[in-house]
Amino acid sequence: MEGFLTVAQVAGRAGVHTGSVYRWLDDPDVPLTRHRAGNGRVWIPEAEADAWIATRNTLTVVPAPKAS
Repeated sequence: MEGFLTVAQVAGRAGVHTGSVYRWLDDPDVPLTRHRAGNGRVWIPEAEADAWIATRNTLTVVPAPKAS
């Protein structure tokens, strides 16, 4: 399907196990849409997957408290 990725493809791009992608799909806070094909295969919109991977891989620096 044009513009869609399989769970395995998303996992490969994100560098995670496919089980992590299924957990993301089940998490209401993760903006990924699951589309099921007639054969049971799950497809995820490529743009959504790329945006989530970029957000997920962005480092957040939290300043350490100053020693007293």
